[in-house]
Amino acid sequence: MATSQTLGSGEMCRLTICGPASRIELAVPAHVPLADLLPTFLEHLGPELAAAGSGHDGWVLQRLGEPPLDEDLGTAALGLYDGDVLHLRPRADHLPPVDFDDLVDGVATGTAERGDRWRPETTRRFVLSLVAAALGLGVAVAPMSGTGAMATLVAAMASVVLLLGAAAASRALGDRAAGIVLAAGSIGFTVVAGLALPAGQARALTPGSLVSAPGLLAAGAWAATVAVLARPAVGGVLAGFTAAVFAAVLTGLGGLLVTVGVADVAGAAAIVLAGVLALGAAVPVIASRFAGLRIPPLPTSPDEFQQGIDPEPSRVVLERTARAHEHIGSLYVGLGVVAAGCLMVIGTTQGIAARTLAAVASLLLLLHGRDLLGVRARLAVFVPGVAGLATVLIDLTLDQPATVRPVVVAGLMLTAGLLLSVARTLPGRRLLPHWGRIADLMHTTTAIAVIPLVLAVVGLYARARAGWA
Repeated sequence: MATSQTLGSGEMCRLTICGPASRIELAVPAHVPLADLLPTFLEHLGPELAAAGSGHDGWVLQRLGEPPLDEDLGTAALGLYDGDVLHLRPRADHLPPVDFDDLVDGVATGTAERGDRWRPETTRRFVLSLVAAALGLGVAVAPMSGTGAMATLVAAMASVVLLLGAAAASRALGDRAAGIVLAAGSIGFTVVAGLALPAGQARALTPGSLVSAPGLLAAGAWAATVAVLARPAVGGVLAGFTAAVFAAVLTGLGGLLVTVGVADVAGAAAIVLAGVLALGAAVPVIASRFAGLRIPPLPTSPDEFQQGIDPEPSRVVLERTARAHEHIGSLYVGLGVVAAGCLMVIGTTQGIAARTLAAVASLLLLLHGRDLLGVRARLAVFVPGVAGLATVLIDLTLDQPATVRPVVVAGLMLTAGLLLSVARTLPGRRLLPHWGRIADLMHTTTAIAVIPLVLAVVGLYARARAGWA
């Protein structure tokens, strides 16, 4: 019975390699780059091929009629199938692409190979985005349901229904993407329910009265609970729900500090911001724990050098590494949202201590982001940092007379010109080591400076002076 061709994405992939004078069939590891496998291919195809490669630019592998394969990728990443035939050719004389004797066939092939072609999966994603948009509108309309008690009831019922729907879609129907969208909507409605709870029957909600310290406390506690329940409801270890738990707990902490009278709004935001910055430094360790990656401690004796030297299965390590990167990106997004909110509050608070804290914390975020490799993680740190600096600048500008504000505009124009120059010269350029050392010193200095500034915004120094007086 004929069997269908399968993608070689497991541990091994069976290939046929055609050389200049011979051909071989062998199974290769699916996740090892072709550049590391090429010496083995040359040895089996002919010992003289390795020496012959030094006479030209080396060898490449390609499928018939297709461009040479990327040597930095493995067979799984390249989409090679069991039984695929690869041709070994000199790099400067690789096989040309297939010519089309039918124009219509060529146009059809070119259209099918375009990456921006609308596919069934694109339709599915578009419809899911419409589902998310509908739920987002529902979250926005729910506070307009009358009194706070009515808005809480409506949002809470919607949250429960969506959470049950997420479990049904993911578990019963096997549609995990739909389950994630419904679970995210459930968390959004839970936030509205918590924010509306303190209003009770006393008054109807308005956008200005929706946010309060008790409301933030209730919203944070309820959202964290729903996010914890959403993980087993949808199934799997989803980094986004973990990030939602962190963000909800930190938000609830800020509401708690104001509710019990420990600090005012700016002081609570400063305390939460300090916690966000501390957690941000520990995100890689936290993500590694969640992903199941245990980094062994450094050996301190000759005997310890012989411990833990057994090889790890490649698939397990690669899957856990990908999971760790997913957690890193999601956690930084969650912390970045909380940091942005705290910086907005602190940056618009009157007083030199609050504005200095917002500026220093924003600079710390920008310096911390340079060590992150993931695009999502780095943007999650950079965007709040830039937003914090912009908030401080706008707030300071509004305090100045109208005659001074054109100077600010001129300064921003100069800054834009400098950034444009950086955009043209910095990417891909190797910097001297002392620039990295200066950035490290600034990173440490700003991190230390955050602590006394937080204490100043909280009012600890003022209370100490009042006590001594």
